[in-house]
Amino acid sequence: MNTAAKLVCLSMISGIALTANATAQMSVTTFGATDAVKCYENANSMFSSDTAPCDKAIKSPAMTRRDKMKTYVNRGIIHNRNLDLDAAIDDFTAALEIDDDLAEAYLNRGNSFFLASRFDDALIEYETALANDISKPWAAWYNIGLAYDAKKQPEKAREAYAKALLLKPDFALAQTKLAGR
Repeated sequence: MNTAAKLVCLSMISGIALTANATAQMSVTTFGATDAVKCYENANSMFSSDTAPCDKAIKSPAMTRRDKMKTYVNRGIIHNRNLDLDAAIDDFTAALEIDDDLAEAYLNRGNSFFLASRFDDALIEYETALANDISKPWAAWYNIGLAYDAKKQPEKAREAYAKALLLKPDFALAQTKLAGR
């Protein structure tokens, strides 16, 4: 799988962005129209490569540690999209220095390792995300499947895709992977 294809697959299912006002992922205080919210929107957009609002938000003295942690994750997602993998890894690591249980940071740092073809490191991160009760475990299992596919271990990949489907039976990406086997 080429890098562009990897990025599309990973972005589609595992770009778990964190926001100060997200109700589906995690909730904290609402900022309104701030740089942190714009950073979150950029992380959620498949087409945005702009980290400037994230940079501004992280530098803001008004940011709580928790909101800063989430902004690091969002900026890391954008760095992954830009294939600036070292910067992405640094951001996910910074988020984990604030909260070492943040499953989304492990999953997304795993994506950085995956994009860098460091598949064993990616697997460790995805498994750690699962151990920390990631909000979308099917995404972690799907990414585990991608890593095993990249390592030319199709049976382990199939098992991972099947686990993703057990958790989310309508998960089209995993259905497609299993149908092609």
